[in-house]
This record gives sequence, C-alpha cells and structure tokens, in this order.
Amino acid sequence: METKANYLMIGGFVLGILALAFIFVFWMSNFTAGGKQYYVVFQGSVAGLTSGSPVLLNGLRIGEVQSFELDPNDARKVRVLVSVREGTPVRTDSRASMHSMGLTGGSAIEITPGTPEEPLLVASAVDPIPTIKSDPGSGQGLFDAAPAALNNANVLLSRLNELVAENQQSINTTVTNVEQFTTMLNGQREEISQAITSVSEGAQSFRDLSSKLEVSLGDNVDQLTRTANDGMQEFAAFMREGRRAAATLNRILEKFEANPRGFLLGGSQVPEYTPRGR
Repeated sequence: METKANYLMIGGFVLGILALAFIFVFWMSNFTAGGKQYYVVFQGSVAGLTSGSPVLLNGLRIGEVQSFELDPNDARKVRVLVSVREGTPVRTDSRASMHSMGLTGGSAIEITPGTPEEPLLVASAVDPIPTIKSDPGSGQGLFDAAPAALNNANVLLSRLNELVAENQQSINTTVTNVEQFTTMLNGQREEISQAITSVSEGAQSFRDLSSKLEVSLGDNVDQLTRTANDGMQEFAAFMREGRRAAATLNRILEKFEANPRGFLLGGSQVPEYTPRGR
C-alpha cells in the first residue's frame, strides 16, 4: 500500500514538471516567434524605465523593454533592447522617445509610426538587430529635473525668508497702519454712512432736476423750432436782396467808369452853348 502511494507521488511530481516545462516552452516560442527586436539608443539617463516597461505606438502597447546596456563606445549613451509584436510597422524614419506614465506609473518608450512612403526598418546580415533612432533630447531622464526643481524651490524660499527678515519692520509698520486705518473707519462709520446718504440724495435731486428740465424744454421745443425756421427764412431773404443790390451797384459803377460825364449829365455829350441873336 505504501509502495503504491510513493509511485503516485512520484508520478504526480513528474507530471507537474512536464506541465511547467510545456508552459515555459510554449511561452518562449510565442515570444520569440511572435515579436521583433530593436535597439533604442538614448543620450543620457533612462531613469524610470525598467525591464517590462511598455513600448507604445500611437498610444497602443505593441511590446515591452527587454534589457539595458551602456554603449561600449560612449558611456553617456544607453542602449535599450525592446521587442514588439510581429507586423508592427516600424519604419526607417520612426523615432523613439521616453514617455511618462504618470507620477507613479513609471515610464514607457513611445515610437512614432513614421511616414508610409518610407521602407520598414528590418534586420540585415550586418545589423541583425536594427536600431530605432531617438528624438534629440530624449533620454535625458524624466525625473532628473526633480532635484533641480527642489533646489530652485529651496533657494526661492530662502530668498523669501531673507526678504521678510530684512523688511520685517516695514511689514510690521504697514500692518499697524492698516489696523489703525481700519479702526478709524470703524469709528467714523456713522459719518461715512451719512456722507454716502447725502451723495445719494444729491444724485436723486439732480435726476429730478434733469427730468423737470426735460419736461419744460419739451413743451417749448416746437415753438423754438418754428422761431428758428422763421429766422432762417428771413435771413435767406435778406441775403437774396443784398445780392441783388450788390449786382445793381456793380452795374452802376461800370457805367460810371465807362462815361462819367454822360452818366452825370444824362447824355453822351454836353451840348455846345450858342449865343442868341446870331
């Protein structure tokens, strides 16, 4: 009985190992056969990226980060190995950049699709794992600016503290003056209220006076209009008579200039004097 139990335990253990091996081989075959590998070279830090970080194309997850390594020729560069799904259109003009997933979500690599006219980025005998170019400035470390920002904030706070300390007496004096002014206003509250009431009453009186003037002028506006029209007509008639008188005077002066003797004596020539009896 005990022998059968041992055989069952051994058989179950072997079957479990075979099942795990089958699952592992299946996963590895799907991964290797169903994806393509690319290198992305970033200039500077890649803080926030980890193995397994997502690789995105137009916001859609197409793969993940596999590993990191420093560029053997330039330690300032980091070479990131990524794998993407088979059939993903990564082209020669596609570009990669780091993309923040939020304050607690880490980082991802965003790949642009490129233009449809450009050929696909494929492996070759010389370059078995092709390299996707990164955008200039990408890979500078999305979180590298945090210490600098905190440092600037500390400097700003220190300067504010120094400014407050240097002008503490002026600030206290200003606060005291504001308190005194507020107290004075509170003590003169009734006078201020009366002044506001007087101004309001004066404005109301002015509005009443304006209304009365409008009514008074409204009754006489027709008479004033008629008088003005009559005066304008009389002035126009006077101007017409003046123009006619000026024309007549001009003609008289022309005649006088042409023949003064005839104009004054009533003829063109003065008759000669002839004595009587001859």
